[in-house]
Amino acid sequence: MTEEELLRAHAPILRCTSGELFLPADAERYIAACDLWMGRSQREARLVAPLGTLTPDRLGTLRPDPGHRFWLRLVQRPMRGVELTRWWRRADRPMFHAAGRLARVGLFARVVDAAFNVSLLVRGSVPGGTAAAAWEKYRAAVEGERRPVAYGRVVRRDGWIALHYLYFYFMNDWRTTFGGANDHEADWEQVFVVLEDGADGATPVWVAAAAHDEVGDDLRRHWDDPQLERDGGHPVLYVGAGSHASYFRPGEYITAAPLPGLARLHGFLDGVRAFWRDTLRQADPGDLAARLQGWFSIPFIDYARGDGISIGAGQELEWDPRPIGDELPWVHGYRGLFGLDTHDRFAGERAPAGPKYTRDGDVRRSWHDPLGWAGLSKVAPPSRAPELIRERIAALGASLSELSVRERTLADELPRLNLEADALRDAGSPLRLQEEATTRVLRAEEELAGLRASMADLALRLEAAATELDPSAVETLADPRGHLRHVREPVAPEVVRYGVLVELWSAVGFGLLLLAVIGLLLFAGVPVWSAVLLSLAIYVGVEAAFRRRIVGMLLRVTLILGFVAALILVWEFAGALLVAALVALALLTITDNVRELRRR
Repeated sequence: MTEEELLRAHAPILRCTSGELFLPADAERYIAACDLWMGRSQREARLVAPLGTLTPDRLGTLRPDPGHRFWLRLVQRPMRGVELTRWWRRADRPMFHAAGRLARVGLFARVVDAAFNVSLLVRGSVPGGTAAAAWEKYRAAVEGERRPVAYGRVVRRDGWIALHYLYFYFMNDWRTTFGGANDHEADWEQVFVVLEDGADGATPVWVAAAAHDEVGDDLRRHWDDPQLERDGGHPVLYVGAGSHASYFRPGEYITAAPLPGLARLHGFLDGVRAFWRDTLRQADPGDLAARLQGWFSIPFIDYARGDGISIGAGQELEWDPRPIGDELPWVHGYRGLFGLDTHDRFAGERAPAGPKYTRDGDVRRSWHDPLGWAGLSKVAPPSRAPELIRERIAALGASLSELSVRERTLADELPRLNLEADALRDAGSPLRLQEEATTRVLRAEEELAGLRASMADLALRLEAAATELDPSAVETLADPRGHLRHVREPVAPEVVRYGVLVELWSAVGFGLLLLAVIGLLLFAGVPVWSAVLLSLAIYVGVEAAFRRRIVGMLLRVTLILGFVAALILVWEFAGALLVAALVALALLTITDNVRELRRR
């Protein structure tokens, strides 16, 4: 098959979420709808190419001044006021509905989320109304083109054929439309279908999909993975609404940004879990570290439901395939950003660079090393595995033979060295000679023990390699998910379905808590700590009532109060407790010693 035929035969099927505004489009039409800016910052920016003067070929030939950066700008005038309100009410605008995301996390996460929203006011962010204006320009640019565009390239390396699919979106509107973490003009996403370049033809083995700039083993699935949905030779992926990240299963995914330092508490929390479960004999609370990370993280939801438009072979919309590579000037020659540069210091609101380069101008690893990007540099094509295993067995066997020779020599030499050391001691030889002989014996003994341990390890490695070469010797089942370490799973449906009251309380509860504290301070004249504790107690009670967790909350409060009471008693009667402990220790010592005397 030709490269074009391979790309068509395995082009992924993308299932979008209902309410998605932007589908994969022609990047060259996007370029034609932009103007080009240059500068070190937005304050110093100057217009280089006005709207209507920019072409893809010209974009690849322009070079910025030293120390400056290029960026495209799609939206020259974001929608405001009445215009934006009318746009939101348009009947032809794709509509999106979802349960409140804040109902799925704890109080502290809601506080952090509020702080995140405030941070958008002081850091660089995409102006409000940009998504609406971008959608209008997107619809105008793709008018008459019904089929979404899929760019493709083929990379052959080390017995693999990597089919690189790239999708360009006019905008990432995750924050504005779907309550996500960021907005930015332009969005590049990518998927790899990796084939084995075998003697009998190309066979699909792996699928790797980008998800929020993650890399490595967790991004790929084996072609035989039971959770990888396929339609013939086409893998099926589910696209996050607005973010356009790719997922292998439909659902809603919580993407959380945890606070730093939580990982250090893992051991302590495991101890707390064991004390609660084994000592107090309470119900197992589960992984407390994971729960704490959920409570103290900024929660964002990626909606990858797959209930919207499907794109691909035999779907509602078919792909318009386009080749992509270094021969295109705008791919190889342009190193600037593909959308508005907000100069956001956290980078979330900054537009991405092109398909080949990072924001810093370096070549993307997924472009120059797709196998390494997907963690496949260490993985051999299946047909080459027997040959490589035989080579490894030969190398391990040679190492074992070398160690065997050294072990036999040292095993023969060690008794002689020990006899020499004994003779020097018996003869009353100088202490220096005795110590040197003893040291030689000890070193030889340690070396011999190390050699025998290494030989045992090599024998186990040889046995394992031989078993892999001849799997019929041991009944084993290949695990297509064995390489996965942190699998992202969609949120369980029961977590998503909260009532209206719970969602409303989650949205306004923290604000009401602050108002309650202020009211108690101004009108009741209570101390600050009393106002905070009382308001927090009321908040926790209402939260537990809405979520039907009153019994569990009362049990926890009772245990906490009991623990506090115990600490108070220890503090108040510390002297008496110390005397009692010393008396108990004295009696225990006397009893144990008397029992020892009676045994004689």
